Amino acid sequence: MHTRTALVAIAVLAATLTACSNEPSPSKAERATTANSPTPATPSTAASSTAAPKLSTAWVPKLEKATTTDVQGVCTHVGSKQCADHLTDIVTVGIDLQQAIAEASAKRMYPRSTDELDKMMRASDGYTNDGCLNDPLADVDGSPCFKHSLDIMGAGASLQFTMQTDEIRWGLDG
Repeated sequence: MHTRTALVAIAVLAATLTACSNEPSPSKAERATTANSPTPATPSTAASSTAAPKLSTAWVPKLEKATTTDVQGVCTHVGSKQCADHLTDIVTVGIDLQQAIAEASAKRMYPRSTDELDKMMRASDGYTNDGCLNDPLADVDGSPCFKHSLDIMGAGASLQFTMQTDEIRWGLDG
């Protein structure tokens, strides 16, 4: 009796693990994306019909490189040249990524990534327009410079995940 109960429990566990695998069946993926899709076309259908490339393979390492630094506290003083150079590296990769998404006609497949890039570009414009570089008041409470630098660095780090999330949603496998 106990052996039979144990075998049934193992069979149920195996079935549960199989159902929770990382590669859902197309019918499950279609149901999930159709339920979450704001448009009539499902993401998987749209992705297969346009053959958009999976951009994260090339761009996540570039973002990682741009957002990582050996300098501890690189933006402790957000008005410093050191911080401005670091932010410039991140924004440069962001601009190139925006161009890659546009060239691939994949803006629709990367909505969260596009939002993060837009946030980064607004913060970059703000950092420049507010004259944050070499501003002795950049670190003072209430200065917008700190928020601009934080938004640039945060978007650069977040993009590493949002790109992959967008690709999973649209079933891009490049």
